[in-house]
Amino acid sequence: MLEPSSEALQVAAQAAERLIGFYPTIQASDPKIYAAGLVQLFSRYPEHLVAEAVDPVNGLPGECDYLPTIAKVKAFLDPRWRREQQMLEMKRRFETKRLPEPPRDPEEDARIVQGLKDLSAHLTRGFGPSTQ
Repeated sequence: MLEPSSEALQVAAQAAERLIGFYPTIQASDPKIYAAGLVQLFSRYPEHLVAEAVDPVNGLPGECDYLPTIAKVKAFLDPRWRREQQMLEMKRRFETKRLPEPPRDPEEDARIVQGLKDLSAHLTRGFGPSTQ
């Protein structure tokens, strides 16, 4: 995995500060290590997903009464990131040019037509020992 840019780390640090700010006290045994872990985690996701995670209404503060664990934050972000990747892959596939239809082969078309005529004649004669 690529190392996050300094800009990504700065955005992640701001998001971690915001998330921690929604809770009255940090329950972590070492608040600095917890905050550093959040920064590292947030720096691995797109900014809009991190913003969604720290949103007070629709994000983690709206779901958790207590400061969420790193695992809970990751569990919030991972499915959203996977869904986004699936949507991007579907879009890429949709926009990918398809192979052109192969050119028609007149000889093959004639064989198919003749085969259908033969089948039709056989069916018209009916099924029975005398039609063999």
